[in-house]
Amino acid sequence: MEEEPKKEEKEEVQPDPLADKIAEVTAAAARLEKANKRTEELLKHQAAVKAEAILSGTAEAGSQEQTQDEKEIAAARKMLEGTGFEDIDLSQK
Repeated sequence: MEEEPKKEEKEEVQPDPLADKIAEVTAAAARLEKANKRTEELLKHQAAVKAEAILSGTAEAGSQEQTQDEKEIAAARKMLEGTGFEDIDLSQK
């Protein structure tokens, strides 16, 4: 009797789904750490720019607020428009 050679049973190695998830989570954590570091850098830069703007007087980039006298003069000029008296000096001297 001849012995039949045994067929080698090869078990198919299936990828470990838990290991795949761990690798995904690790990669995601690395991306988050990188993004957090970049965000921190940007916030520091933004704070520095804002501080510089405040100290240089350009923080409020809108038009300057008019004083009460300037508002009254502007209102008077608006009333005089079209009357021929626009060239009158309305500032008090």
